[in-house]
Amino acid sequence: MQNSKKYKLYKSGKLWVVGAVAVAGVAVSANTTQVSADTVSNADAQAVKTTDATQNDKQVQLTASSTDTATDKATTDDATKTATVSSTAGSNVTQDQAKDAVDKAQDTVKSDADTASKAGVDVTTGKATDVTINDDNASSKTNEVLSDLNKQDQAVKDATAKQQANDQAYQTATTEKTDATKQGQADLDNATSDLDKQVDTTEKAGIKVNVVVAQSSPEYKDLSGLEGQDLLDAMAYNINLYKQAIADGVASEKADTETLAKLTAEYQQKQADYAKANADRDEAVEKGQSDLNNATSDLDKQVEASKNAGLDVSVEVSKVSPKYKDLAGLEGQDLLDAMAYNLDLYNKAVASGVASEKADQATLVKLTAEYQKQVADYEAQKAAVDKANADKKAAYEKALEDYMNGTNHTTSMTAQTQTDASSGQYQTFMNATVDQTTGEFTLEHDMNDGVHIIGHGVLKGKVNWKIVSNGDGTETVTISSIELCSYTYTNAYQNQAVNQNINFHVYDNDGNELFSVYHDGNRTFSKTINKTAQINKTFKISPNETSPLAQVLVVDDNWIWNTHGQVSTQIKNTNVAPKTPTYEQDPVKPTAPKATVHHVQVVAPEKGQAPAVPVASVKKVTVADMPNADKPQPQTVEVHYYNIKKTPKVEKTEMPKAVETASILPHTNANESHGGVLLSAMAGLASLGLAFGISKKGKKQN
Repeated sequence: MQNSKKYKLYKSGKLWVVGAVAVAGVAVSANTTQVSADTVSNADAQAVKTTDATQNDKQVQLTASSTDTATDKATTDDATKTATVSSTAGSNVTQDQAKDAVDKAQDTVKSDADTASKAGVDVTTGKATDVTINDDNASSKTNEVLSDLNKQDQAVKDATAKQQANDQAYQTATTEKTDATKQGQADLDNATSDLDKQVDTTEKAGIKVNVVVAQSSPEYKDLSGLEGQDLLDAMAYNINLYKQAIADGVASEKADTETLAKLTAEYQQKQADYAKANADRDEAVEKGQSDLNNATSDLDKQVEASKNAGLDVSVEVSKVSPKYKDLAGLEGQDLLDAMAYNLDLYNKAVASGVASEKADQATLVKLTAEYQKQVADYEAQKAAVDKANADKKAAYEKALEDYMNGTNHTTSMTAQTQTDASSGQYQTFMNATVDQTTGEFTLEHDMNDGVHIIGHGVLKGKVNWKIVSNGDGTETVTISSIELCSYTYTNAYQNQAVNQNINFHVYDNDGNELFSVYHDGNRTFSKTINKTAQINKTFKISPNETSPLAQVLVVDDNWIWNTHGQVSTQIKNTNVAPKTPTYEQDPVKPTAPKATVHHVQVVAPEKGQAPAVPVASVKKVTVADMPNADKPQPQTVEVHYYNIKKTPKVEKTEMPKAVETASILPHTNANESHGGVLLSAMAGLASLGLAFGISKKGKKQN
């Protein structure tokens, strides 16, 4: 028996392994005993190679079976199928049988070569060898050819098995790499997508994000030239490195995503706090300014009213600058707290300013009212004084006008007598009076008989004059004429005088008699005269000056004693220059009070500073691709074939001795070396599944 190796693929987990299966080649003696190619000895089973491989950090023990399992048989039948040819041995082996055996063996080799070629083995066919056989060398030549064909077939099968194993290892390694890469890239893409979304959210929040791409480059094993289990082991090693790099990259990106989300939330909160702080500030400042403006407006109205009332009001500006906290660099709650502190100071300052302006306004109202009362009192007094002084002035001006243009005068008439009876028993008198308005005069005289005043005579007339103002208080007086109207005598007592020859005469200045009457004095009578005598005397007289006495009539009252007299008149200029009036002193005008009011301005607190825009850096991780497995190089095998040429048959009387030794083929002791050439050939044929014999009895191979 001779052992040969068949290569079969076994699945262990995700790994395909190759195991060698021994096939026993049996040289069959003439009794046609057959041996199944599927049975192997214990020694052959021990010859199967075992391989350890690492996959996912787990050790997988690879074992081989001496028999195909139902699962594996379908995938290995083509690689392990054998051809079975029956022939005769010994002297019964004819040239035809030998040629037929060789042809069948070559068909098997060709079939296996075709299978190998389809499996990717590079099969080259050498030049065919011509072999001539005859009856004498048919067995030996056939053994030689079959032995060579057996070796070629085994080489083809080995190449096929290795090619298939390498291809399967390549496909497995490539598939596992692809699966690992697909899953790893999906995991990394998901993490990157989450990171990109967060970067977009963060950038929209105003944060600058620097994105760095970092490539992880694991120290992969070089797969160049690796085949079979070596390729699978190396690929498993690389996949572990790749998965770890992916896991690290995913963890890194997730950590960056979480950090960025936290940074964004913190920044947005700072922005919200910043916005609230400034909104609170703007609201407080707007209200504060409004309150101050209202107070200032009310104060300004009062200032205007007070100025209109005559007060001397000045306005000063008081600027209040509370000691605010510096907001530089403050963020979040610190900014809110500091702003609240500042706004409290601001509101208090505004309230104080409003109160101050209202107090100034109230003071100004009171001061103005007091001053207005003083002014009202003053103006009332002043009005009274002004009225009195105006009246005085008007009176003075009227008096002055009257004086300057006045014709005021007094007129007097004087009767002068020249008589011896100015005293004594016959005393007599003559009086003259004049009406200042009309110029009418009355000249009265008495009649004395020595005992009584027996009667009175009354001469009535009118002095005509004209007075013209010279416009300076002086007057020009013209006595133009004198009219005699009537004479009336009124008796009082009987005339007791002896001489009762009474006569009364009136003459003008030129001696012309204007009127005369004769009577005895004992009766009352009245005479109408109606005569006018021209005088035409003109005088200019100054105020308080009296014109010269101007004679207007000559009167003779003749009786016991003659009484001669002259009637004269004179006019006095009674214009009196008015005295300059003494005006009343004006009341003391109240002094306008001076007041100073203050416009209060409160310096508003500064706005908070916008939070510093953080700059974030994130890392996108890429993992270097694992090296691809090299496509296995085609296995190479060379086959060559034989052209068996037969020779005419030569009859022989003896059986070849080699046939006699065939009975020892089943044994494994040293005697098997006897007849070695034939045994070797037969063993080769057995490895091809060829058994020589006429009979086809025996167990059918499955």
